[in-house]
Amino acid sequence: MSNGRRKYSAITTAILAAVVCCLAVCLCLAVYRYDNKYTAPGPQAQNGVLTLDGQSLAAYPAVFLVDGWEYYGGRLLTPEDFAVNPPVPDQYIFIGRYGGFDVGNPNTPPHGSASYRLKILIPDDVRAYTLELPEIYSAYRLYVNGKLTLTMGDPDPANYRPATGDQSVSIQAGGSIDILLAVSDFSHFYSGVVYPPIFGEPNAVSAIANARLAFRCALCAIALTIGVLAALIGFLSRKKKLAVLYGLLCVFFVGYVCYPIIRTFVTGFQVEYAIENFSYNAMLAVIMLLARAVCGQKNKLGYIFIVFGFFMCFVEVIMPFLIPLGNLRIMMTYSALVSAYEWIAAAYITGTAVYSMIKGKINSRGLLFGFLIFDVSLVMDRILPLDEPIVTGWFIELASFALVLFVGVVIGREVAAGYREAAVMTERANSMERIYQSAQSYFTVLRQEMDETEKVRHDMRHHFTMIGGFVKNRQYEKLSEYLAVHGETFRASGERKEYCPIDVINILSGHYEAIAEQNRIYLDIRCDFSAAAGEAEPEYVGMSDSDLCGLYSNLLENAVEACLRVKTGRRVIRVAVVRPTSDSLTICVWNSTDGNVRAEGDGYLSSKEEGRTGYGLRSIQSIAKKYGGRASFKWDRGERTFESKVTITA
Repeated sequence: MSNGRRKYSAITTAILAAVVCCLAVCLCLAVYRYDNKYTAPGPQAQNGVLTLDGQSLAAYPAVFLVDGWEYYGGRLLTPEDFAVNPPVPDQYIFIGRYGGFDVGNPNTPPHGSASYRLKILIPDDVRAYTLELPEIYSAYRLYVNGKLTLTMGDPDPANYRPATGDQSVSIQAGGSIDILLAVSDFSHFYSGVVYPPIFGEPNAVSAIANARLAFRCALCAIALTIGVLAALIGFLSRKKKLAVLYGLLCVFFVGYVCYPIIRTFVTGFQVEYAIENFSYNAMLAVIMLLARAVCGQKNKLGYIFIVFGFFMCFVEVIMPFLIPLGNLRIMMTYSALVSAYEWIAAAYITGTAVYSMIKGKINSRGLLFGFLIFDVSLVMDRILPLDEPIVTGWFIELASFALVLFVGVVIGREVAAGYREAAVMTERANSMERIYQSAQSYFTVLRQEMDETEKVRHDMRHHFTMIGGFVKNRQYEKLSEYLAVHGETFRASGERKEYCPIDVINILSGHYEAIAEQNRIYLDIRCDFSAAAGEAEPEYVGMSDSDLCGLYSNLLENAVEACLRVKTGRRVIRVAVVRPTSDSLTICVWNSTDGNVRAEGDGYLSSKEEGRTGYGLRSIQSIAKKYGGRASFKWDRGERTFESKVTITA
């Protein structure tokens, strides 16, 4: 690639990369603004009281209970505690502000117990409402209007048993609803109510839950489908390593994002979190391996980052055993490790793609764009931390799905390229077989001519004896008669047809002329090297014999096959081999057809099998491109002729 073209390509890639980053930022901002519980419109509680009159419910049938919760640290309260001399809340908080019972105080243990209370004022008429509770860490009791309505696990510290899951509670009430959550946690990264509940009319709350579930199911189904298909196709090609890695990527992605599906139908603890976190770390490790494989990285230093990724997978396996120890330092160290791993993986895969693009790897651009989207999601996750998706997913989840699609496209192109390469190699092997057969025929003729020459040499001494006798006896008339009879035989035995100074073309021309004669095809082959005379040896074209064989034999093979399909009319093939300059060669083949040539885009479909593009034409184009030339094909529907023209530069 020239410096000008390389510079133009670099500028184009930089512009496209900037556009991709801007689009990713805009998508994150749109999700943050329109699919975020914290930015969703609707009334919020103040000092523990939320007012939802009829007008508010009509405008906002589903409300996200984010702000104004009463918080009582270190206490598992019951409705009886508020009957007489109710306790004073420690503070009023909004859900998601803190990650545990420490409520932002580093000196407070993250584990323990706490209670959350919220009073909702509703219209006086009794009607049905739904309260959707996302997972609450890690065991709780729910009281509604003074009654125990739901229990998950056992929050009693003496009998603590964790259990999490998404739960929905139906409520029949009018006037007001008093919600009290008594929560304990001694075994998770977070503690207490971390994700805002949803309250409102049953249909509205159910619609949100169903949309969220459908979205997650769609992500998992798409990822698994394309992963399985890519793996199956890859196993049938020579890209088995890429197929396996991409299949693993899709599996780990599904393991990473399927937790809302699991927690909708199954209540439990620890196992699903371990699967989620393990899958995320393994997904990043596989992405690094894929980037390395697709971009052709050979530097062994990169394995350090990949080994670190698998170390993080091991950490995920043992973390469930370390968390119950309640050591805040362990959890902070783990959080720092995960964050560092994310940025290391992002830097490695992006750097790999950029380096590969500099080296001219064709598929690196698609990978780079996918990696940039992932990088942007990491940055936006830090810039906009107060994000709780309503239907879709967190930035990193959406970016991971985009990355799966981008990598899938690149892997698909790699596999398709493998198929094309295999097809071209098969076609070249067939071409070599044809030249071998042609050479065999040619050498058979040569052997016959050599035998004939040997016979002539054997008989030559007798002829010289006769000629010597005629000369010695001055019998010139008999000598003339003798030469007239035997001289024509001498001349005929020494003749051999020459089509072209290039041996490969000469041999193949003789082979296909024999095929043409057998099938009643008129074949006219003409060679003109006069334009390049004196500039270079006529037989030199700067191509390997195998490539020249593949090029010429495919041209004639296609022409013969087209003529064989002609049932009425004359079968004609005309070939012109021209040497315009000393460093170029043009081959033009014109042949008659039956008029059933099928064009598709810039190419032509094979007439051998429905829906297939002829690999012979691809082989011709591939060889021409290899030598800086071009191949063009033209079909004349009216004249029922097909023209193939190839120009190469040595």
